[in-house]
Amino acid sequence: MANYTNIPRILPCFEPEVDHLPHVEITARLLAKILPDDLFSDKLTTNEKEQFQLLLPLVTSASCPKNPNKMSFFFLAKYRSSSFKFFFEMISHWLISGKRLNIVLINSTNFQMPDISDEIMTLCELVISVTDDEELSQIQTYLPIIENEIKMGLESSYYARRILEVKGLAADAKTASIHEHIAYLAKRLPKAFDRDILAEMQHVLVMSREEFKAQRSSRHLSRIISVQYLFRKALRIAIKEQPDQRHISLKVFKSEIQLPKGKKNVLSILMTLSFLKDKELLDKKHILKVIQSHIPEATSVENSFFVDRRSMESVSTIYLEIVKSDGLDFTAEEITLLRETLPKDLKDNIGHLMHPVFMPCNEEEIMRNILSLSNEIRYLRDIPQVIITFHEQTYTQLSFTVTMVHLVRKNNDSIPKIFNGNSSLEYIYDRSKPIGTLRNKHPKEAVVFWVKLPKDLFLRRDHSIDLYKARHAVVTDLSSLIGEFRDFNGGMLTKQHELLTSLRELLGGDFRYNELLLENFFFSLMPVTMRSLLEPEALKTLFVMLLNTIEHGFSEGCSYRIRQNLDFIFVLIKIEKSEQKEQLRAALQKFNLHSTELAHMSLKAHEVNYSGYIYRCDEPLKQQKFLQSVQTAVGSANASASCTMS
Repeated sequence: MANYTNIPRILPCFEPEVDHLPHVEITARLLAKILPDDLFSDKLTTNEKEQFQLLLPLVTSASCPKNPNKMSFFFLAKYRSSSFKFFFEMISHWLISGKRLNIVLINSTNFQMPDISDEIMTLCELVISVTDDEELSQIQTYLPIIENEIKMGLESSYYARRILEVKGLAADAKTASIHEHIAYLAKRLPKAFDRDILAEMQHVLVMSREEFKAQRSSRHLSRIISVQYLFRKALRIAIKEQPDQRHISLKVFKSEIQLPKGKKNVLSILMTLSFLKDKELLDKKHILKVIQSHIPEATSVENSFFVDRRSMESVSTIYLEIVKSDGLDFTAEEITLLRETLPKDLKDNIGHLMHPVFMPCNEEEIMRNILSLSNEIRYLRDIPQVIITFHEQTYTQLSFTVTMVHLVRKNNDSIPKIFNGNSSLEYIYDRSKPIGTLRNKHPKEAVVFWVKLPKDLFLRRDHSIDLYKARHAVVTDLSSLIGEFRDFNGGMLTKQHELLTSLRELLGGDFRYNELLLENFFFSLMPVTMRSLLEPEALKTLFVMLLNTIEHGFSEGCSYRIRQNLDFIFVLIKIEKSEQKEQLRAALQKFNLHSTELAHMSLKAHEVNYSGYIYRCDEPLKQQKFLQSVQTAVGSANASASCTMS
């Protein structure tokens, strides 16, 4: 109990007809009863003021020493118009579900403490009459469970209304049934379900929409609450043990919802996952896209999506229901497929919130580009010369700067006229200017403009933006408008696109793979020149080795795979420590290989780091020395035969 005499000055929020000192004294004594010991000293300090503010809202209780059949409940909070009603309803109606407690005394006042702040505060005391020891035990058990909800409602009128809305359903058969089922679980399986599962139930019922609850049975809602509770509990433990790993729990089960037209069978997907960074996200659109990659007919049930990501935790729970667009039920094989593939695929689809990117226009660079392009036009037959560079990213669009130099020919439309209404992309004309003549007769013209594209068309499965595809879309569309032109700064990109396309064609339908994994594999190849020089058959071999390893793992006792033929050696290694990479790099540097002889890649797939190597060599002796160096570097000089494939 705080020192009564040290309570700061109190001003009631009313003008009493008589001396109000007794009222002030009662308020001060109540404050002293619920505030911590020695919170205030003789001289009020800034730190004491801050400590007092941090306590709000304060919810507590106390027994009456002189009368054990009475119990007091207090709250102290910043004034809100409905706070007293909310507190009264929570204590009297919901503290013990299905039973109204007997309130025998109410003491509530609004006041100010001008030495601390000008804010109005509310102090309330409710005294209840306790009928027996069992009721007292129930009160002591359930009060900590709903205390956080009370504090939430005292701070926000919105949450107070939502919580009371749920409390108003206490007499409803569905809500009562849910509470009964959850309480039964806590009693029957005390090791799995603590008493705080009731707080989980409260949270789900408050946060979910009325339509959502109305369309689902009490058994269905109870299942969501109990599974979510177990998942969150397990993930908190896993995060403590492995904080740097992403954890995900998934349950897929058949269920039934009640729609206006009758009952409908759906497939419920409930998952809980951990986020490693604050800006990560996983929303309905991305989850549905992953599901449709396995079951194209799958579509979401309207208003079934539910996300529970609490501000102080890195754990998020997501619930979604899906049906087939053709009206058929999901088969047992399809359900098994989702259970096996979704955990891995969803980890690869975690997105990141990104700020818009803006790069101010560099006039000096544009002028250099114009000069370079002008020098490329030497003959009448020369086609337009174009440089395309990334300019800007907004929340909805990507923008590229296009610099073009061409010969002005008679009877040709001007560039602004060509762009006007002839494309699905947005072209913004900036300027054009003459830059000399060819053979003192044929004028050259430089044109600068911007092209804007919708960003959503170029999001990859992990929600990163594929700028190459966006740029390729600009090249394709521009070709349809002005005809053939030379992509001055896109030659290497074109070669890379051709090699990646050839690799896709080689894989064909013989292998089931993730397109994002293929792209990450290809664009992690180093040196960069190898993305245009390597044989597609060699790339296919290493990629198939990666697919097989992801699916089946390495042979027992091995952390790498090797494949060898007359012209190549392929190595795939699981990297568990950064030192392994350094050892490999040091070992291979001794060979002093040309950049076209050795290609390597590094990527992370399903939380595992892999490094791969393609050694282009047709000399058996050199191949053998290379293999020995690799095996020594990974700590297995006497490698098992199961690690190597011919």
